[in-house]
Amino acid sequence: MNCVRERHNMNFIDKAFAQNLKGDDFLQAMADIYSEPEVYKELKKYPRFVADIINVIDYDTTLQMDGLDDVISGNLSNRYKEIINALENFGAKDEADVLKKAKKLYVLDDGSYDKEYNNLSSRLALNNDYDGFWDMVRAYIDRNLS
Repeated sequence: MNCVRERHNMNFIDKAFAQNLKGDDFLQAMADIYSEPEVYKELKKYPRFVADIINVIDYDTTLQMDGLDDVISGNLSNRYKEIINALENFGAKDEADVLKKAKKLYVLDDGSYDKEYNNLSSRLALNNDYDGFWDMVRAYIDRNLS
């Protein structure tokens, strides 16, 4: 990695790479984005999968705290495309499809979004195979770090 810095100036991503973290350890290290939010501005310096992991962490956090609405029309709506790409990159195609359908219904604004909201929410990994979802993320990390 071309990221040579003095040790005391390393952010959590640099430290994760320096420690050769893999799988869940790498995933847990990326959750430090909340204690070092300035790193969002530096994500382009790292391999694409790092931003994907952070997007998925943000997606999951927002989904749990504020629900699907906040992902497609609220705080994360400006990163909707990046979240879709991240989900597709690690293989969560069904999850990405649910978000796409929710966004499409929301944009139509014909009342169908509100009617379909519970159905869409029930299809999310959070309400189904949540462990399997994170297993896919960990496998994606390992594929990118090997």
